[in-house]
Amino acid sequence: MIAVRSALDVGRIRPAALFDAWLFAEADATLALAAWRSAASDDKAVAYATYRAALDREAQAARTLELRLEAA
Repeated sequence: MIAVRSALDVGRIRPAALFDAWLFAEADATLALAAWRSAASDDKAVAYATYRAALDREAQAARTLELRLEAA
């Protein structure tokens, strides 16, 4: 039921707003990747977890935009 409701709610959001959210999430993932690459050895695990979380947010933003565009 939640997935159906979420899909319906996505249709109310302007595609441009979802595109912006995706771009911000992508930029965040890029910055997190750079931070992971340059992290000191002791900080690599936390930096990697931060990067993975940023990737998850970017993927979710992309999927939400995709759902909205399919509904158009």
